[in-house]
Amino acid sequence: MGGGDATGRRSILAGLVALGGAAVLALLGVPAIAYVADPLLRRTASAKPWRQVCRVSQLRDDAPVGVPVMGEKVDAWTRSPLERLGTVWLQKTGRGVNALSAECPHLGCTIRFDAAHDKFKCPCHASAFDRSGRALGGPAPRAMDALEARVRGDFVEVRFVRFRTRKRERQELG
Repeated sequence: MGGGDATGRRSILAGLVALGGAAVLALLGVPAIAYVADPLLRRTASAKPWRQVCRVSQLRDDAPVGVPVMGEKVDAWTRSPLERLGTVWLQKTGRGVNALSAECPHLGCTIRFDAAHDKFKCPCHASAFDRSGRALGGPAPRAMDALEARVRGDFVEVRFVRFRTRKRERQELG
């Protein structure tokens, strides 16, 4: 009997095994590629959402109020549904509410309000700001970062954004 038939069958079988192996590798590769690419695909240039931060009744007429901003935090592959994203200072005005980021534009320390001196102060490097957020002194390269705020019913909402520190001009973090 001819040995050519056995060799032909073996080469066809070897080709089918190689093709099957390639198919299995491709199927295993799809989830791996999706896992690596997911954070890149998830990042979009969508507008920052409005976040409800407090009730209007929590604000005072005589001093700014610091309130936490809560929301979903996404860090690479980790998604935390309710995390503290930062803090904002809210002040009542005749037109509504002003919001200032509590993150110092110098190195990112949390700015506090000094009621005795009626100004904001950074505890890290002695930057100081007036009630409107204008820089009064210290190493901060710019004023406190103003944020969009609005009143909806009984609640204050803020469009929370973080900015790069150590820059003269405001630059949003991505």
